[in-house]
Amino acid sequence: MRILIAEDNPMIQTLNAELMDIWGYEFDMASNGVEAVEYAKKNNGKYDLCLMDVEMPKMNGIEATKIIRQVTSYFPIMALTGNHTYKKACYVAGMDDFSEKPCMPDKLFIKIARLTVK
Repeated sequence: MRILIAEDNPMIQTLNAELMDIWGYEFDMASNGVEAVEYAKKNNGKYDLCLMDVEMPKMNGIEATKIIRQVTSYFPIMALTGNHTYKKACYVAGMDDFSEKPCMPDKLFIKIARLTVK
């Protein structure tokens, strides 16, 4: 499993990296929406999922999702944010799922499994 993680908070980056290692998932870490779009373009078709923070510098997760949906092959994108008011905008932008932070590891694992069934 290969996951793109778009997250600007260093502590959450570390936590997500540890979880991916424990679960045996390969991942790339983007610190903002611009980097997420660059990774998605560069690895077009190779991601099984993206965990997308909404509030990030340079470009937010909603804008990054809109671009990713236009320029790459489809892969599921799940919003992870501490602000539930973004839920509708995330779905309108093309995200497949939404979870509020903090998201407990067992819940995140289940959501990843559901989104990546092929």
